[in-house]
Amino acid sequence: MDTKKKKRPEDPRKRSRTAARGGASGSRRSQPERKRQPAAQEQRTARRQEQSTRRPRERAAEAELQQRRQMEAVASDAPEMVFRMDAQEEKKKPEPLPQDPVEAKREQQRRRSAQRTQERRKQASRRSRAPRVVYTQPKPFNLNRLLLQLAAVMAVVIAISLGLSVFFKVENVVVYGNKAYTPWAVQNASGIEGGEKLLTFGRIRASGKIKAELPYVDTVRIGITLPDTVNIYITEYDVVYAIKDQNAAWWLMTSDGRVVEQTDAGTASGYTKVLGVELDHPVVGEQGIAYQEITFDDASSTAPTASLLETEPPVTVTPAERLSASLNILEALELNDMVGLIASVDVTTLTNIELWYGNQYQIRLGDTGRLDYKITCMTQAIAQLSDYQTGILDVSFVTWEDQVGYTPFE
Repeated sequence: MDTKKKKRPEDPRKRSRTAARGGASGSRRSQPERKRQPAAQEQRTARRQEQSTRRPRERAAEAELQQRRQMEAVASDAPEMVFRMDAQEEKKKPEPLPQDPVEAKREQQRRRSAQRTQERRKQASRRSRAPRVVYTQPKPFNLNRLLLQLAAVMAVVIAISLGLSVFFKVENVVVYGNKAYTPWAVQNASGIEGGEKLLTFGRIRASGKIKAELPYVDTVRIGITLPDTVNIYITEYDVVYAIKDQNAAWWLMTSDGRVVEQTDAGTASGYTKVLGVELDHPVVGEQGIAYQEITFDDASSTAPTASLLETEPPVTVTPAERLSASLNILEALELNDMVGLIASVDVTTLTNIELWYGNQYQIRLGDTGRLDYKITCMTQAIAQLSDYQTGILDVSFVTWEDQVGYTPFE
């Protein structure tokens, strides 16, 4: 009997395991190669660790740079530039590293300061719409240039003056406004002669000569017309009044006291006569002076007693005061268009001044107070009376306050 044992068939799984062992054993490396394998793996691990530590630093530096650029853009009022990472980088972006608290506070303060500065600039630009002021450096003072300019101006002025004085001379004299005098009399009185320099003859001297030699002339104005004409404009006194001198001779005088000429009694009767004051040696063309004579006022007694002289000095009125009062009355008559209507003005007693309106009304002005107002009231009262009425007008405002009294002649 065969005692040999039969071989069982091999298990395929065992065969695969055997083959795997055999393959693994066949693919085993040499021992030096197995020694080098841990070193390379350590290098790769170190490289990965270095990359993992370097990337957060780079990303932190990049974030800090971006933040710094944003702050500079805000401070310079420039459009903000935003750098965005792609989605992959954004996924890989690690969490920011913790910053120093002091540095973070400083950064926050700088950011707020930049924002405030930008806001102030915007507000200032909105408020201020005025143009900017440009300051330029002034030119330095040049004395030589100034002297040269002055010399040029002086040369031009001298040349013009010499040219005008040489080429423009007096050839014609024209008189305007003359009534009492002829043009020849006015020209002769001025002293202007033909051939004089038109621009340099004495105008003030000529005006003074005309007023001194022609008493009826009130004002004088002299002008020129190129190339050879002198124009003389005069105004004459339209109204004069008659007054006596200390020798009982009649003279004609203006309302401002200027003596114009001597006349006779017949001619003087055609003018308003000033009574109660005389002129002292009047001179034609000059201001009249009252004849000095001290008299007692009629308001006081004509022969004061000794007791009155001891207690109170007599009231006296000087001729100068009488002349001044008469001139004031004459000016008031001219202002009220009563020229030529008043026959006489009597200032013998300044407390009882009398006027005669022709032969129709005797007017009592009283004292020298408010003469202008009294003359105005007198004019209005005469205008209200009829032409056939005659009498006394009391404008002294003593008997009737601010009223004119009328008393017909008997």
